[in-house]
Amino acid sequence: MTEALTSYLHPTSPAHRLYELFRGAETRHGTYDQKRLRLVGSKMEMKDESGKGPQDVKGPPTPELWEKHLAGVRPLGVSPLREDGKCRWGVIDIDVYDLNLPQLAQLIEREELPLVLSRSKSGGGHAWLFSTDWVPQADMSSALTSLASRLGHPDVETYPPSSGSGNWMNMIGWKSTERCGIKPNGLEMSVSEFVSAAVKRQQSLPAISALATKPSQPTSTRGTVAGRQLLQIAAEITSAATGGRAKLIYGKAKDMGRHIAAERIDEVAVIDALVDASMRAGLSYSEAIGHVRNGIKDGKQEPADSRGGNGGRYAQIDKIVILTGGEEKLWRVSVSGYGDITLPAKYVWRNDLFNQRCAEELRAGFRQMKADAWADRLNDALEVAETEALPREETVEGAFFDCLQAFCTDKHRAYAIEEVLWRKPFWDDDAGRVYFRFADFLSYLRESVLFKGMTMHGIGRMLRGIGHEGVDLGKTTKKLKGKTTELYWLRSGLFEGVGAEAQVALPPIDRPPL
Repeated sequence: MTEALTSYLHPTSPAHRLYELFRGAETRHGTYDQKRLRLVGSKMEMKDESGKGPQDVKGPPTPELWEKHLAGVRPLGVSPLREDGKCRWGVIDIDVYDLNLPQLAQLIEREELPLVLSRSKSGGGHAWLFSTDWVPQADMSSALTSLASRLGHPDVETYPPSSGSGNWMNMIGWKSTERCGIKPNGLEMSVSEFVSAAVKRQQSLPAISALATKPSQPTSTRGTVAGRQLLQIAAEITSAATGGRAKLIYGKAKDMGRHIAAERIDEVAVIDALVDASMRAGLSYSEAIGHVRNGIKDGKQEPADSRGGNGGRYAQIDKIVILTGGEEKLWRVSVSGYGDITLPAKYVWRNDLFNQRCAEELRAGFRQMKADAWADRLNDALEVAETEALPREETVEGAFFDCLQAFCTDKHRAYAIEEVLWRKPFWDDDAGRVYFRFADFLSYLRESVLFKGMTMHGIGRMLRGIGHEGVDLGKTTKKLKGKTTELYWLRSGLFEGVGAEAQVALPPIDRPPL
């Protein structure tokens, strides 16, 4: 066999690494006829009008089949379940075709969930969970169901199912970027990046079991006053002494019922947390659910003050979200009973300026607090503050990448690498790289008002933040016209397929008459 035909056998090849990562059924795999793919409504179906399409094939999904899959020759489907009913991976199939994949990837990152996100065949999302051990099917299924709720998609399908053999799943990497991993910044992962992220987030068998039993609290309740109170109450119930537990649980559930009535927290989150805490304290499920539901029911008859509990005298902070990626530090502050307001952090720390903005934007008038008291209130909220990335088009990084892409794609390109000395980027199609001098890009970037005053170090730092060193970008030296020249290079695939062939040809020039 030639080297080309046997490359997939090498342990470090993408095909072999994916084969090891997605080990599952060893006696069968799946495939389908690419020509039978058709759009039905908003869903990409593998079946033709007569129902023919997906095929169950005898035999394991070998590295050779993975190589054909990655080359776009033959699609590959793998079932996560081994013949003994155990698995090492599972997937949450979010069959939503207007899904904001970068936003979902940011949620996974922010919540530190052990998932890797990829685009599905139909444009939805697949959130993959990987284990270092072979896990019982029921545990993997329960862990996936719990994680799906934390993603805000509790009703989607998960594989493997809780029982039965289930279906095989279309694998990632088909035709490179059609089914690829998605980074929190919205960029696409290479196959190697996907595998690295999956290995990094692999969970042990005890961790999978813990995920399967951990109650899910909707992220919308975290960081709020009511959410923090719920966590404190749950901890108090868990450590309560035997005597008086029922009265304690009822009373605390009643307190939370007031918050539920004021629409400060989700009722399901409260029931889950308090019942779980009560059972940890030694009560049976029937006892716990009875006390919790009775308390909530009575508390909802006495709602907490929906205008912040203080008659509007001082601003109450429910939650702070720190927005990252902008030119200045912005905070989105949830003011209890009035809504959200977004403003620079320096204005939040000044209570008089904060109150002025609340009056202008929320039509809420508050009395001014003493500086120390206001700082204490903000520090309490900052202990559980969340971060959220601004949309790419609103960030400095997004504007920087747009300028970089324009520099590499809109300028006249060099026909030979020596022409880099003429301030032209050189596209090496064979290597899949774009070469340029840093000084030339710096000069181009300084034409933008946004980057006019940025230091060379700052520009270099942003350039290095484009991707992975040695994969997406790097530095090298070339002998150009007898002189050693330092060049930067970027992976041309970063520019979404804008290659040398995308250049607009010069208009033809009529030859002069003889």
